[in-house]
Order: sequence, then structure tokens, then C-alpha cells
Amino acid sequence: MRLFIVISLYFLGITGSPVCVHQMTTRTVQSGGSVTIPCSYANPGKPDEDVRVIWRETDQQLCSSTAAEDTIISHSGNVTEKYKGRLYREKDPNRNRTEYITITGLKPTDGPRFCCQLYDIRYGHIFKDSGLGTLLQFPGTEYITQLDEVMAVSREDVIIPCYYSKDISDIIKVTWYYADRGKNDCTHIALQEWRKDQYFNSRYSLVNFTQDISLRIRNIDVTYERSYCCVISTSTARATLESKQFTRLIVAEYQSSWNQPTNNIILQEGHSVTLPCSYTLPSGRSTERDVVRVNVYWRVGNVTGPYAYHPYQDMVHSTYRHRTSMTGMTNLMINDVTKADNTSFHCFVVVKRCAGDYRYDDDIQYGGGTRLIIKEPSEPPQMSSFGQEALVLAAYVAVKFFIAVILVVLGCVYGRAKNTKRST
Repeated sequence: MRLFIVISLYFLGITGSPVCVHQMTTRTVQSGGSVTIPCSYANPGKPDEDVRVIWRETDQQLCSSTAAEDTIISHSGNVTEKYKGRLYREKDPNRNRTEYITITGLKPTDGPRFCCQLYDIRYGHIFKDSGLGTLLQFPGTEYITQLDEVMAVSREDVIIPCYYSKDISDIIKVTWYYADRGKNDCTHIALQEWRKDQYFNSRYSLVNFTQDISLRIRNIDVTYERSYCCVISTSTARATLESKQFTRLIVAEYQSSWNQPTNNIILQEGHSVTLPCSYTLPSGRSTERDVVRVNVYWRVGNVTGPYAYHPYQDMVHSTYRHRTSMTGMTNLMINDVTKADNTSFHCFVVVKRCAGDYRYDDDIQYGGGTRLIIKEPSEPPQMSSFGQEALVLAAYVAVKFFIAVILVVLGCVYGRAKNTKRST
């Protein structure tokens, strides 16, 4: 009997696997602009048809509120008056358990924290939320922000960005720490501390203290696959300021075979092209229901080259910014190819899986490489000098013949007119 129950639950998708709801922790926005906030969930423990996503806003640190007045869009799709005409929701066409809300005409009074929560329509209650939700960071406030994920290949130098919303010249001290993803907090394990009057020459360094406090790590390997936290002190602040969004560094072990693309595509300059990329779920008991997010990265030239596509647009090389996009789950579309695209493109896929309450496992895979061969636009065939001379001669003869015909016709008309005049 127990075996029958277990098998039944398995086929219904109702298992003892941990339930996860995932959101990006922060988004930097502009007043009057728009923002798209994704929400993904895995292993809801209930049939998909019984699960709905509701969205709330709060000014608290956590998404624990269940007050009805905090609801901005209900499980049935009703939008609160505050956001009518500005809030839209949509399902991800490529993932069953991912949806987005887009808010337009942003105001400083919006949010600032938006939370997606799982709602059981059968029993009418919320049974899981994302914990921290997504915090909107408006200009005029003091904050530090980081990317939630950076991918790299072993042996390369990697940069983990850290952005400060105020005048960076006010910063007098920068400290990078390892972060505890489970507690969403910086640990007490400092990588290194930098002051304006001190400089260090080591594996860890800042890009440029006076202009950029991002962390550079040289010659990395898979042991650097950790979460990192940026903390600063300013000349005016009474306390340190730390980022609300920590960066998870995902490292792929370098393989020499990656630099030999398995696909070749030949096309003419000015056309658009789609490059293929594929991935498989990690071996073991993982299923599609365990996956909360799939991030795709395309690098150009070689596997450690600049980004032709990155989930964060600011990280894309200027040559490809606003010229590349994803089609399907992982394939890369490049518009208006140029001679500069006559190179190789390499795909990496990071699969984030639910590993427990607010805990995730990250798996990085090489998704394949493609060599683009760009041809110049075809030109009309050139005529030989002999052909050109023949064409000129033919045109000359045709013109003379045409003139002769006209003279004959005019002569006939004149003769007829003269005969008619004599007869009268």
C-alpha cells in the first residue's frame, strides 16, 4: 500500500522535495521608467493546476505579510487600483513555473519590495514565498548593488561588479567578504580590505579604487565558486554599507576542446542568424521540476572572451549590445551581422536547482560553439571589356536603324502628301 501511495504521488508531482520560490533580490530602476520582475518556483508539492502566483508589495525586510491590502495582483488576475493600467503579468513561454510582472510609470512610492507567493486555490491559502522578494532601488537613495550571478572559466581573470549609487570619491574603505547565501548576509571572512592610501598586489584587487570598486580575481579555479559581498565605508557615513544583492561566482573547468567549434554557419553580411546551444539536466534525481532558473551566457572569440550575450545588458560588449537576444531557451540571435562577427561564439548555461528552503545548487555546462563565416554582399556580375564594346556597337547600330526607319517613314508621308496635292 505504501509503495502504491509513493508511486501515485510521484506521477502527480507531489513529492517530498523541497519547495523553492526564487526572485532576484534587487533591481535598480528610474522614476518614470519600467521594471520586469521574474518569479520562479520548483517542486510546489501540489499539482500545477492547483497553484497560482499572487504578488504583494511591502516596505518590510521580508515577504512575510499576508495582509490583503498588500496584494497588488491576486491569483485570479485582479490588479489593485494603485497599479491599474501600469501592471501586467505574463507567463514565461519556455518554462511552466515562471512568470513575470512588468510595472510601468514607476513612482518612488511603489513597493519598494515586491514579493511573489504561491497560492493553493483548492484550500485558499498561501503556502510559500520567496523570502526576500525583489527590492527596487531608486535614484537619490544610498545603496550598493551587485549582480546576483557571474560565470567564469578556470584560468581566466574575473571581475565581480559592485556599484555605489553616490559619489564614489567619498569612499574611504572597501572590504570584500564571502557571503552566506542561506542567511543572506556577509560572513566575517574578509578576502581583503582596501583603503585609499593603501594598495595591494595580490590575487584579489579592485579594478580602480578611484573609479571602480569591483573585485578582480586573477587566475581563478573551481575552488573560487562562492558568493561574494561588497562592503564600503564613506567619509560621511557613520556605519558601513553593504550590498543587499550578493554575487554567486559560477566557475566552469576549462576544456581545450571548447575552443574548437562544432558548428559552422556561412551567411552574408547584413543578415541575421540564430546560433544553437543545448544543455542537459545534471545527472541524478534532478528533473525539470527542480529547476528555478536557467541563465545563458554567450562569449565571443574564445571561451574567455567578451560577452556577446549576458543576462545583464551592461555586461555585454558594446559591439553586441542591443544587437543580440535569446530565442527559445538558449539559442542566440544576432541581427545585422558584420565582418567583425567573422569569429567563434561559445555558449554556457547555468542551471539553478532547488536544494532546500531558500537554498540552491548551481550547475554550469558548456552548451557548444559555432563558427560564423561572413561573406560580403554579392555584387552583380561584371561584364568583360569585349562584351562592353559589343554592347556599345549594338546600341550604335540600333540607333542608326531607328533613325533610318524614321527618315523612311517621314519620306513616305511627305511623298504621299505631295501626290495628293498634285491630284487636286
